[in-house]
Amino acid sequence: MPKTQKRSRRKRNKQTKKKVSKIKKIVKIFKQYPEIFPRGYFRFLEGNLREKFQNKEIIFKNGVVLTWKKYKVNPGKFSKYNIKKGDIKINQLVNKTQGNGKAKKIFLNFLKKHENTNLLLDVRTNNKRAINFYKKNGFIKIGKTKFGDIPGIIMKRNKKQKGGLQSKSSSKMQSGG
Repeated sequence: MPKTQKRSRRKRNKQTKKKVSKIKKIVKIFKQYPEIFPRGYFRFLEGNLREKFQNKEIIFKNGVVLTWKKYKVNPGKFSKYNIKKGDIKINQLVNKTQGNGKAKKIFLNFLKKHENTNLLLDVRTNNKRAINFYKKNGFIKIGKTKFGDIPGIIMKRNKKQKGGLQSKSSSKMQSGG
C-alpha cells in the first residue's frame, strides 16, 4: 500500500477515534440527568449522535450539547403547525453544568444564526425553567405532545421577516393547542 494511502487511512482512523471519544463524553453528560433521559433513551443515542456529527447538526462545546434537524422535506408530524422544508426542529440542549450560562450563550448564538428560519422544539411541561427560557427567547406554545406517558408542549419561534420583525402570522391560531 502506498504511503499516501496509509497516511490517509491513519488520518481517518484518528478522526473516527476522536468522534467516538466525543460521543462517549456526550452520552456521559446525558446520563447526568436520568429524570429527563431514562435508561431506554440511550439505546439509540450513540447512533443518533454519529448521524448528527455526519450531518453537521450538532454543537458540542464547553460541555454543552445542542442538536437539531433541518427538514429536507415537509414534515408530516408537524405540518399542522406550518412547519415546512428548511425549518429546524431543535432536539436537545444539554449542559454538563447547569446554571453556568454556557448553554444559554450557545443557544442564543444558534438563534441568531438561524433567525431567518422557523424553529420548533418540544419540552416536558414539568421543565418550567426551560419553558420560561424559551418564552424569553421568542418561542410560543403551539401544541401538546407526549414523551412516553409524560406530557409536553410544542413551541415555535417564527423566522424574522424583512425589516427585522418576527412573523406573528397565525401565532394566535396556533397557540390554542
